[in-house]
Amino acid sequence: GIEPSGVCDDATFIRRAFLDSIGGQPTPEEIRAFLASEDPGKRAGLVDRLLGLTGDPGKDIYNDRYAAFWTLKWSDLIRNNSNDLGEQGMWAMHNWVRESFRVNKPFSDFVRELVTAKGSIYMNGPANFFRVNGNATELTEATTQLFMGIRLECAKCHHHPLDKWSQKDFYQFAAFFGQVKQQGNRGNKGFTIFHSGEGEVKHPMTQQVMQPTPLEGQPVVLELGDDPRAALADWMADRKNTFIARAAANRVWSELMGRGIVHPVDDFRVSNPPVNAPLLDSL
Repeated sequence: GIEPSGVCDDATFIRRAFLDSIGGQPTPEEIRAFLASEDPGKRAGLVDRLLGLTGDPGKDIYNDRYAAFWTLKWSDLIRNNSNDLGEQGMWAMHNWVRESFRVNKPFSDFVRELVTAKGSIYMNGPANFFRVNGNATELTEATTQLFMGIRLECAKCHHHPLDKWSQKDFYQFAAFFGQVKQQGNRGNKGFTIFHSGEGEVKHPMTQQVMQPTPLEGQPVVLELGDDPRAALADWMADRKNTFIARAAANRVWSELMGRGIVHPVDDFRVSNPPVNAPLLDSL
């Protein structure tokens, strides 16, 4: 029942566009040029320049600032910090996130590289995701909440009281991470993340060994030696699977508008529907 605001003037638009996309204000020269322009498409053109989408290197000059701004946001979300990872691990993760935004890496690829990461946390930035989240249950909670907008942690101990997820759902998902191991210390080489080829996750009540199974899906079929995380990444990146796309669109909407279409932004559940489902579907 709230009437939308009117269209803002050009001075307001350029300020908001800069702040919301690259986290800084335009220069006086940029403002004067924008206000003086009589191009009817200048607002869309400004957005393309800020996001580096024109294809002209002379115009796509904000990529580094855009990447730095959104790296700050995502570093908070994935808990990239030197206390947990050491200076080398923190910078390895930071530089990987920043380069991902600088080159406009598809978000599905961003998620895939994180959930399948292996190797030294000093040499391979995404591997630090497994250092911050040190076991299968923590990885399940982080992966579902960050990239799918689902707070699955309640199902760790009992059937989710406000949603449809069961303990079985939780531990079947956790089984994707059951064979991830790490070794090393904070010395010269740091910790190394690797797929061990062995390990299992059991249901805490029944002690049944869980098969890696995506949410609302069927158990995956694995060959001997397969890393279950690869199957998880394939499922998460599948265009038929809307979990990632809806969660990502909702996060960006929240950053720009101050509130998610689903709010809180990472709490998609049957008892917390979107306030505008057609809008979210369209995005």
